[in-house]
Amino acid sequence: MKRINLLFTGFFASLLFLTVFPPAAFPEILDLNPGIADLKDGDYEEAVEFFKSVREKDPDSSLAAYYLGLAYVKSEDYRSAKPHLKDAITLTPRVREAVIELADVLYQLGEYIEALSTIEVAEKEGIEPGRASFLKGLTLIKVKRSEEAIEAFRKAKSLDESLSGPADYQIAVASVQAGRLGEAKDIFKDLASKDPNADVAESAREYIDAISKRQKEERPLKLKAGLEYQFDDNVLLKPDDASVAGDITNESDSVFAASFSADYDFKPSLPYSLKAGYSLYANRHSSLETHDIQSHSLAVTPGMGLAKGQANLYAGYTYTLVDETKYLQALTLSPTYTLPINERQFAQASVRWQAKDYLKYTAGVGADEDRDSRDYGAGASWFYLLSGGKGFFNARYDFNYEDTDGRNWTYYGNKFGAGVYYPVTEKLGLNVSVEEYIQSFTDTHTAFGVEREDTTLTFYTLLTYPLYDNLDIKAQYLFIRGDSNISIYDYSKNVYGFGVDYRF
Repeated sequence: MKRINLLFTGFFASLLFLTVFPPAAFPEILDLNPGIADLKDGDYEEAVEFFKSVREKDPDSSLAAYYLGLAYVKSEDYRSAKPHLKDAITLTPRVREAVIELADVLYQLGEYIEALSTIEVAEKEGIEPGRASFLKGLTLIKVKRSEEAIEAFRKAKSLDESLSGPADYQIAVASVQAGRLGEAKDIFKDLASKDPNADVAESAREYIDAISKRQKEERPLKLKAGLEYQFDDNVLLKPDDASVAGDITNESDSVFAASFSADYDFKPSLPYSLKAGYSLYANRHSSLETHDIQSHSLAVTPGMGLAKGQANLYAGYTYTLVDETKYLQALTLSPTYTLPINERQFAQASVRWQAKDYLKYTAGVGADEDRDSRDYGAGASWFYLLSGGKGFFNARYDFNYEDTDGRNWTYYGNKFGAGVYYPVTEKLGLNVSVEEYIQSFTDTHTAFGVEREDTTLTFYTLLTYPLYDNLDIKAQYLFIRGDSNISIYDYSKNVYGFGVDYRF
């Protein structure tokens, strides 16, 4: 009887205990070991299902939330892991280890600003300090804060010796981003020599090759020379309408063209830039020597990096001779702003002022034909990178108003264009562009009695192929169709070209 009384007393005492303190108040009594064992064995799907069932039974268990988030992380389902790791931090008792796991998940999801805030919490609370600093460096690289990233990796090395190799590798990556190519190259060389057969060594060697190529491309002085043969079937811009073409014949000709350019990048301290350049273009016609051109151009382009994008000011001067006679000089000023949109897109906006002086051009042709002018323009373009940044698609629009001294040449212009550069193979590149230029002249033409309207369609394609590191061969085709309500300005022409370019 005494034993029966003890049993009943214990039963009612347990019932009263469970009524006042239900199992949810003591989440630690939950048996999480089967799921933890699945995690250790790499059975992540089973672990997810187990901890999901535990969370359904006890949604207030911070420990179950942590392990479910961890199971999703191991399954690389970061989107699903995020809410459970957040619960593990906000529920009671709080799981400290979930902070650094949440930061890693946010990094994997590309939510870099929130990741940095979470890493800051981990640093303040001393949660896995070496890993926190390393993850901070990775995140800072993503937001282009390379100098801070390098400091974070150095701190990670000092806190955890096992991170020395990976941290050195990432320091080199951040140094490339910062433009410190020499330092990065030395670090990669050191990593490749330590264990030549390791995966990191192979990756380091790839970086070394890429840096060497970039160093070559980023030399401050760049020289380029080109030679080309062209066949132009309408050098004289003979009108399509035979009734106004008169006795114009032999309008086609072979043309030999030469070009040279020299560009120098002064590389002042960031965020400033300064580039200067000179270019020469000259051609010779086999028969129509009166149309031989020689053009010299000088340009200076200062720039400044902004918090978002880059601002440049192009200032250029061009002097042109035709048939060895002074023909035209032009001064151009054009501020440009480049805005990165994301890793694959960027946009540009610009305004332009240009003064043109046609030297001795008006002699004998009358004041109404004087083409000396002030040209005002503005434009915008959009670029989308293709093939991992090796190619691009471009769409653009430009507006201009050319105010000439002679009334027959003042007009408003609208230009629409699109182009694509695509690497057909590893070496063969294809460039295709099309452009439509609509010119609305403001005054009635003094000779033809109408307001002139021109629409010029231009189609251009270029194939390039490198024969050697510095020598490219190229083939190009140009088609121009000038459609005008005044027949004398209505024409079409085709230009075929083949040549070589050499980069010194």
